[in-house]
Amino acid sequence: MHVSHFRSLRTTSGAVRVGLTMLPLLLARALAADPASPPAAPAPVTTSSPSASPPAAGPDPSLEGPTVLTDYADWARKHKLKGPAAQLACSPFADGLNLCFTRKDGDNRVYYTGADGKTADQLRADAKGTEDAAVAGFAPVYVDNYTFPYYLDAGDVRADAALLYPDALERKVGGKCVVAVPAQGVVIAWVAGDLDFDKIVAVGVKRMYETMANPISSVLYTWDGKRWVVWGQAKDYVAPSP
Repeated sequence: MHVSHFRSLRTTSGAVRVGLTMLPLLLARALAADPASPPAAPAPVTTSSPSASPPAAGPDPSLEGPTVLTDYADWARKHKLKGPAAQLACSPFADGLNLCFTRKDGDNRVYYTGADGKTADQLRADAKGTEDAAVAGFAPVYVDNYTFPYYLDAGDVRADAALLYPDALERKVGGKCVVAVPAQGVVIAWVAGDLDFDKIVAVGVKRMYETMANPISSVLYTWDGKRWVVWGQAKDYVAPSP
């Protein structure tokens, strides 16, 4: 199997574990923060503990931002890669998102390329696993003054697989949901409908995207029955002209 060391994505245990106690705090503060103030400090990122469960064998889905293909092409040219090895095995997934695939290689995770001999569709079929496994890592997180949670998976190499099972994800969170992938290995989902809560999460997602390592997207998505479509996105505050 061809190995691409284009990026060192995750650790041997298969996960980048975000400081989970910091994420609720970041979300809770987001709406209350001065819109003109600098972004909050990044949440700490550490490797998962040695006792963490190893990832399942086989390709793992990795949602990537819109520049991943050109970034890899530039990297491949610099390393004199040609032919299939110079092409990531990715496919468009949603507006601004690409679906790529990785596997464990020593202390890192590496991308599948055309040299691995499988198309993105074939890798997707191999990577899906089961519905239950895809959403098992999501846990409810409560924000002060709200009785309903958002759901977070930030410690599982297969967190992105949940978006391959939108029906299972909606069952997990309790209804039609909005999702975000602000950084690699971090997926947030919640049932939208409370305007203030939606703002808190949307602004928190934006700040995570701006401050965390390996950012992916600040866009929010919802499932329309056939595909993930853009639901919204927090924007920078622009003060009105005097």
